[in-house]
Parts: sequence; C-alpha cells; structure tokens
Amino acid sequence: MTWVHDRIYAGGGAYIPDHWDDFAGQTGISAVVHLSPGRPATFLRIPPLAFLWLNIGDESEAGPEERWLVGGFIDGSLQEGRKVLLHSSLGRHRARWAFVAYRIIAGRSATAALREAAERPWLTPYATDPSAWEAFAGEVRARRA
Repeated sequence: MTWVHDRIYAGGGAYIPDHWDDFAGQTGISAVVHLSPGRPATFLRIPPLAFLWLNIGDESEAGPEERWLVGGFIDGSLQEGRKVLLHSSLGRHRARWAFVAYRIIAGRSATAALREAAERPWLTPYATDPSAWEAFAGEVRARRA
C-alpha cells in the first residue's frame, strides 16, 4: 500500500483483502474502492464500513458513469472523514483512473488531475486517453452549472 493524496491510499493484490481486519486496524482506512474483474475479493472478518466494487480490470472498461460513481464515492467518503483505499486485484496502478475521476469531481481540471496521476507513487508514463478525461471534466462542469 502507498499514500496517494491526503487520506487516499492505493494498494493491489490479495494481501490486503486476506488480512483486512488487521490492515484496517493499523491504518484506520474504512472506505474501499475495489476494482476486480469477475467478482470481488472477500475482505476478511470485519468488512470495510464503505465499499464500492466495480467489475473492472482496466481503465479502458470505465465509462463516464463508472467515473462518476467512483469519483463521487471517494469524494463522499472523504467528506465523511474516512480514509480511502483504491484497491485493484490486478495491481495498485490499475486504480489510478479512480483517483483522476475523484480529482475532477473535486474541482480539478482534467489537465491538473492527469498531471497529478503521472507523479509518484504512480508509474510513469500514464497511458490514458486525455480527450476522454476532458470530456468527463466538461460533463462534470455542465452538471454542476
């Protein structure tokens, strides 16, 4: 697991779900965005207080509605004072798009959000479709107008 931004962390693989009770107790994380194709991993013992699973393995599978859903979940969890884990069964870097969606919903421009997502702890370069993020940012602005 690694720190991403404020109270947002990223992790991947099976260790965290398999040791969730201890992990949550040590970190104070209580909200999880879990990206896992096929079915969600089981977070053992006491489940996260807030949990969003998407049947997504890769950013290319995330359309505007998934971006809204994830970004809104992260934003709402942070507003409730929770620490949030972005978790992908296929590796933490596959959860990067969820961070970008949140940053745009939180008011950042697509350019700024993409720049943040290209910095540590994320792997560079960030292979994404900037035009899809610009369109999403435009939709966010339009819905809020």
